[in-house]
Amino acid sequence: MDPHTDMWVEFAKSFGMLFVVLALFLIILYLVRRFSGRFGTQGPVELIKVLSVHHLSPKEKLVLVSVLDESVLIGVSPAGISSLARFDTVPATELASGETAPGFQSLLKKNLNKGNSLHKQSPKNDDSHGGKGEGP
Repeated sequence: MDPHTDMWVEFAKSFGMLFVVLALFLIILYLVRRFSGRFGTQGPVELIKVLSVHHLSPKEKLVLVSVLDESVLIGVSPAGISSLARFDTVPATELASGETAPGFQSLLKKNLNKGNSLHKQSPKNDDSHGGKGEGP
């Protein structure tokens, strides 16, 4: 056999195996990321809930978090995250137990309906000709 041809065959085999190993690695990484949160708990148990967020500036905010039966007030800034206060009880929310917080879609519809009701009102004496009463 030609040593030149053997070299290209070995190169193709090595490159093919490298491709197979990388493809398997990417598939395993995808599966781990996809199913990572599903095996830790049984049922819909929420151990950590964000109760409220208050933005102080574009990069700083206060976050009230519920962990088990305790509330923690956390400060978030570019310098880091720090615990500011701890409360023994979780404050009651305004929502009933079966209700969920309004999502973006419902808030958008609500605000659009408010905007449409404002536009439907009859305009006050709006004269587009500068108020001189001139005709076209």
